[in-house]
Amino acid sequence: MLITLFIPCLSTIYHSLTLTSTMMNTIQQQWKIYLVIISYVFQITVGGHHQRFLLRYLLKGKQHSPLERPVCNDTQTLPVRMNLALQQIINFDAKNEVILISGWMVLTWNDCNLKWNPKDYGGIQTIRLPSTQIWIPDILLYNSADEKFDSTLKVNAVVQHTGDILYVPPGIFKPICSFNIASFPFDTQHCTLKFGSWTFDDAGINLTAESNEGQLDAYIKNGQWSLEEFSAVVNVLKYDCCPTLYPFVLYTIRIRRCSLYYFFNIVVPCFLISCMTVLGFLLAPDSGEKLTLQITILLSVIMFSLLMFEIMPPSSTTIPIISKYFMCIMTMSTVSVVASVLVISVHFRNSQTHTMPLWVNINNINGSVNKHHSKYQSTALLDDILELSPVNHNIINVDNLDNNRHPYSTRVLQPQHSTDLSNALNMYQTEMIRSELRTITSHLTILSRRVRRQEKYNKESEDWKFVAMIIDRLCLILFTASNLFSIPKLLHLR
Repeated sequence: MLITLFIPCLSTIYHSLTLTSTMMNTIQQQWKIYLVIISYVFQITVGGHHQRFLLRYLLKGKQHSPLERPVCNDTQTLPVRMNLALQQIINFDAKNEVILISGWMVLTWNDCNLKWNPKDYGGIQTIRLPSTQIWIPDILLYNSADEKFDSTLKVNAVVQHTGDILYVPPGIFKPICSFNIASFPFDTQHCTLKFGSWTFDDAGINLTAESNEGQLDAYIKNGQWSLEEFSAVVNVLKYDCCPTLYPFVLYTIRIRRCSLYYFFNIVVPCFLISCMTVLGFLLAPDSGEKLTLQITILLSVIMFSLLMFEIMPPSSTTIPIISKYFMCIMTMSTVSVVASVLVISVHFRNSQTHTMPLWVNINNINGSVNKHHSKYQSTALLDDILELSPVNHNIINVDNLDNNRHPYSTRVLQPQHSTDLSNALNMYQTEMIRSELRTITSHLTILSRRVRRQEKYNKESEDWKFVAMIIDRLCLILFTASNLFSIPKLLHLR
């Protein structure tokens, strides 16, 4: 009985404790939220109290005007120091001759109207003020090609209790930069950024450079251009409109093009194609592909030239070195086509279409060509014909003698003399043999003349082929030498 009564009591106590702990956790979370809100409001109230009075003192108490030049005496010149931080070279538009870079200007000067004692304002030594609320020097990029001309962003200025002001407006600068195309694509460009006051002369603002070099601590490298120099020079200039001098800071950026892409994708393939012109002179004219190969090489070089001309900006001031190279390659390819046409034309000449010139005959007399064609000469048949010529002479002479002494027709008709009959038969057989020999001799004479003409024809044709081979070998040597001499030039440019 006692156990049954005790169990409900324990469950009631457990539920009450659970509710109590849950309520305590909720109360703790609420108190934490209240404390955070109270502490946040308290801090704002403490920090904003001094800052609000300081802002009221600087902008309203001193009757500060953003139009007033911050000098204690109007005859004084306000020193303004400037620096330019270069972040990245975004693009170089060679066709429009402008360069696009991102960075920020660093301007420092002293405003005598923006000074305070930090002890009077809760130890505040630095404050940020909008640039529209204070005086800002009108430093602009003179050679800007931007549509808005001034592409900087208006940001807050950092004001020290001593009156020193730091103003760092970022922007994307787009200055005009003349493009030197003479060494393209192995070129080095010089771009200038001219900063100066648009309205104040040297009596109002003394603009100086913070250092002789620009700021490069945040510079990001570009894949197409490598930065070689970033210098600053201070100078003054007198314009035609105004009699006073205007100071300016001239920043010079020297960049060099990373030509690895152009070298391995355009120059090297074009050079290898030009070397194939040498192979064209090794082909025999009888192959039929000699002229086709040279024309294909010429068209390939023209294609690479058009690809390069699309990348290059149009300019008539000077001829780029890459254009000179491609013109030389195209000239060599054109000359190779002309040389191939000449070689093929000379190779297929013969005695029926062309007369052998004197200098080729001189070579034959000297014996330089006879060795080349000695295997084509066949004189055995002609020698045999010449040996038969005296025999033919003797036969004809004997025939004349016999006809003068006695005609064989009358002797054959005398039957009374057997000796005369046998002699007549012998004479008849001899006459038949002589007639056949005359026919054979005439045929051999015709054949010998034809063989002589054919040998002369073949000899002159071989002479023309030999002349074509000499021209082909001379072109091979000249084009090989020109290609070899161009290799050091390419490596020097690279």
